[in-house]
Amino acid sequence: MPHEIIGVLGLIVLLALMFLKIPLGVAFTLVGAVGIIVLKSFGVGISTIGLFPYTWSSMYAFSCLPMFVLLGIVASRTGTAKDLYSATHQWVGRLPGGLAIATLIVTAFFSALSGSSVASVATIATTCYPEMKRYGYDDSVATGCITAGASMDIMIPPSIPMIIYGMIAEASIGTLFLAGFVPGFLEVIIFGGIIYIMVRRNPSLAPLSIEARVSFMEKVKRSKGVLPTIVIFSLVFGGMYGGAFTPTEAGGMGVLVAIIVSLVMKRLQWQLLKDALIQTARLTGTVFMILIGVAFFNTFVTFSGLPEALSKWIVSIGMGPLMFLIVVSALYFPMGALMDEISMMLLTVPFFLPTARALGIDPIYFGILIILAWQVGFIAPPVAMLVFVTHSVLPDVPIGKIYKGCIPYLLGLAIVELLILFIPAIVFFPLKLLR
Repeated sequence: MPHEIIGVLGLIVLLALMFLKIPLGVAFTLVGAVGIIVLKSFGVGISTIGLFPYTWSSMYAFSCLPMFVLLGIVASRTGTAKDLYSATHQWVGRLPGGLAIATLIVTAFFSALSGSSVASVATIATTCYPEMKRYGYDDSVATGCITAGASMDIMIPPSIPMIIYGMIAEASIGTLFLAGFVPGFLEVIIFGGIIYIMVRRNPSLAPLSIEARVSFMEKVKRSKGVLPTIVIFSLVFGGMYGGAFTPTEAGGMGVLVAIIVSLVMKRLQWQLLKDALIQTARLTGTVFMILIGVAFFNTFVTFSGLPEALSKWIVSIGMGPLMFLIVVSALYFPMGALMDEISMMLLTVPFFLPTARALGIDPIYFGILIILAWQVGFIAPPVAMLVFVTHSVLPDVPIGKIYKGCIPYLLGLAIVELLILFIPAIVFFPLKLLR
């Protein structure tokens, strides 16, 4: 049997195991190990099984993952989002839909400390939704901005999917972080503009939240709660791009400063820190198990020659880089609605990346584009994983209302995707500026 056919059969078996709710790490490992034995030999398969777990779990580059996970957990549990919301509200509260716009800005700031969209939904929903309801905001407007805003978490660094993509693509994680800044900023601007237009057309969706004007100096005084976030962000990313820290050291420094700030503000107790460490260990352990399994599966796929065959076929039919990117983006939209970002990335990037390189597409640029496509899948019907997460946090809001609230932001994401497709300089501008 041709090796490519065996590769396709392995992919089908993997998808079947995933739909049967088999843990991802187990599914990837099982299919990959058996596939290596079938394609090579029993001896090669056994030696691979003995080698990969240690090799992948001991990679230094992966050590930044638990650091940024812990940073996000500490930030979410010590009231950072509430401080950001109070400060941002002072500046944009008088705008049409001001509280919803403030929620987007808070989510963007919080995303600069967190790396998980799910964590952002849980934190922002419990912090911002009650305030919007207090002022009479429509449920679809309130939950839509929370859900769509949380999808920005995977674009605004530090991003766990960016870290994992960087390892798969053998690309610089720091460069990926830097490339995500401008697209993330564009999303905040465009999403805010969508809210402004919706509320101007129908003011009943979001009644004005601030009646009295506040002086500029008073706004500055009330914004002191944002200082800890600015300090942590500046230290982490300033040190990383200034050459003082590696990504791992930057994450560790961010955690240290976040803990010190929380202790000074008397918001961090021993039990809270202990729970954060336990949660970080569990989440990191789960991700590492998946990564080890993916190492098996990717080796099997490489041995099968399937990515190379796909790359040659696409080149042979004359598909250019732009058309390839459009097709891949279109494929990621439905996949993002059915799978979480890590599973989808680990399953698909090994197939598409060789073709992207054969067509001369920069891996950093390719990564930013597919992350944008994943965001669409997060909030687009019929599945939209983040919609269900929002509904689980706010069970009193009908899920149909949340879907309705997310629909306008799909247009915003489509605009950003098209801008990056046709103006690649948007991604590379911060890199050139730094150089």
